[in-house]
Amino acid sequence: MLSTVITAFISYVSTNIDDIFILMLFFSQTSSNMKIRHIIIGQYLGIGILTAISTAGALGISIIPQKYVGLLGFVPIYLGIKAYADYKKERNNGKDTERQENQRGENYKLEETGDVKANYITAFFKNLISPDIIKVASIAFANGGDNIGIYMPLFTSMNLTDILITVVMFAFLTALWCLIGKRLAEHSLIQKSIDKYKHILIPIIFIGLGFYILIESGTLAFIYKKIF
Repeated sequence: MLSTVITAFISYVSTNIDDIFILMLFFSQTSSNMKIRHIIIGQYLGIGILTAISTAGALGISIIPQKYVGLLGFVPIYLGIKAYADYKKERNNGKDTERQENQRGENYKLEETGDVKANYITAFFKNLISPDIIKVASIAFANGGDNIGIYMPLFTSMNLTDILITVVMFAFLTALWCLIGKRLAEHSLIQKSIDKYKHILIPIIFIGLGFYILIESGTLAFIYKKIF
């Protein structure tokens, strides 16, 4: 059992070390829309899907070819471009943005005066399927090509008990990763640096990550061959 725990730890750390910095960026962007729970749920969802695909592959079930998984590399590229576009828009239309936020706040107060139970249910489902959850999960999944490459042969060599122990370890380490990412984002020096340069830092990191995923997964070469 101890050897399984150690193997799971090494496998997770070696394939997800870069996720800490991505999580740090996400936690630095928490707001009234993107909440901490959205980031945590999204990260668990992304890692969970990678683990499920790896387990299925170990059982001889091919679900998604890696070159198609790599298509998700376009997600961080889109998010990076959107982050910079939103920054420019906010900078040019600061007053309009503030007015819209105030209007949204007033609308929310009006909604509270309605049926409390109906509003609670609506809010629950909105949080459950929040676009921010999908965003975090997509990046965690897209950045997991190396995860599948390591987890699949690892699970092939394990029995059911070892696989269950490994999955539990992955769940624990995902929580630890989220905690480290959150703590880093809250560090005063890092927080000040991100707040000052996030309009440059976030687009560069996300776009760079997207191209890295496309190249590393072979998706870029696959698209090139299809076109030319």
